[in-house]
Amino acid sequence: MTDPDPSPSPRVSRRRGRRLAATLTALAALLVGGYAAACALAPLPAPALAVSGAAEQRIDADPAAVQAAVDAQPRPTAAGWLDGEEIWANSEEPAPIASISKLVTVLVALEAAPLEAGSEGPVHVWTAEDRERTEEYLAEDGVAYPIPVGTEVTTRQMLMLALIPSANDFAAAYAASVFGDTASFVAAVDDWAQRHGLDSLTLFEPTGMDERNAASPADVLRVARLALGDETVAEIVSMPEADLPWGIGTVESTNPLFGALPDIRGLKTGRTSIAGYNLASAQAGEASGRALVKLAVVLGRDTANARFADSVAVLAALDAAPQAIDVVAAGEEIGVATTVDGLRVPLVAAGAAEAVLIPGESATRTATLAELRIGDAGQRAGTVAVAAPSGDGDVPVVTTAEIAEPGFWWRVAHPARLFGG
Repeated sequence: MTDPDPSPSPRVSRRRGRRLAATLTALAALLVGGYAAACALAPLPAPALAVSGAAEQRIDADPAAVQAAVDAQPRPTAAGWLDGEEIWANSEEPAPIASISKLVTVLVALEAAPLEAGSEGPVHVWTAEDRERTEEYLAEDGVAYPIPVGTEVTTRQMLMLALIPSANDFAAAYAASVFGDTASFVAAVDDWAQRHGLDSLTLFEPTGMDERNAASPADVLRVARLALGDETVAEIVSMPEADLPWGIGTVESTNPLFGALPDIRGLKTGRTSIAGYNLASAQAGEASGRALVKLAVVLGRDTANARFADSVAVLAALDAAPQAIDVVAAGEEIGVATTVDGLRVPLVAAGAAEAVLIPGESATRTATLAELRIGDAGQRAGTVAVAAPSGDGDVPVVTTAEIAEPGFWWRVAHPARLFGG
């Protein structure tokens, strides 16, 4: 009887096996070839970037030397610069300011009745009341310049006489011409002082003859900043002398620093028997190419010589205080780039940046890194932005080594890194 389902012959089975093996081999080759091609063609992930340290850093100038110089003074003293807001003082108590009051008088009146820089301004006709004040000030050993009633005096002439030789009668006449009476003047000063944060400043009249006119040394320095910020006042207080009509002739500044120190920008003296010898002074200079104006206030000195010596000492101490600080050093490591195959490439500053800072000031540096690709050493890798009172700038960041493409066999052997799996 014939078998209805005969088994394949051994020859047929071997043929089918060879065919299956060939098929599997072909499939494997296709898979391997496709994987290799995919590895060879896959785009490389960009190097991972990291900033070394904090991306933003702040560098502060040390104020210790300035504070020490001020603290070494035996009487009320303040120091600072025209730039900035910082002030170093050894006392917060108000002290009699005498004729430094005239700076306040002029600033408050100019706010109420502005005077265009360089102009003569409105004319004031000298009155009998003005003449009476002149006689009173002369009787009290004050500074005054008699002129005939009916004389026409410009606003600028009144300011020059009030601020250069410290004439009490012209300061009072100027305040009266703007405010009318002492009560209105005092109210205007109080309002002005409040708006400018001068909490210690009190004036009872415009000249400084009243010993109750007072301010802390720090507030006097703030007044000096405001005075130098007004073009008209800054010009007048910087004049060692001026020529006036009506037989007055040449008047000289009471500021003893004129002729003794270079680049004096003036400001104002004050002296009474109670207040002692006072001086708010300004001197221009430079530090590592940066133009600066130094400010010093000395109050309550016993003699004119002491006032002079202490002012010179404080200004000299300010000379040494500005600091040239390396904000970014050439070649400094700013960050690191790590390539997909683990190569660590330092990123460094391609230049340097320096800031000249006075105590109380700061400079900042902000590092920003840019995406890198394959390329030679020295390619741009980011920027360090520097911001400082002495000027802003950018320092390029560059690579220190080639960002190279890994080889084919590394690609094949590292699919997770290559494809992000």
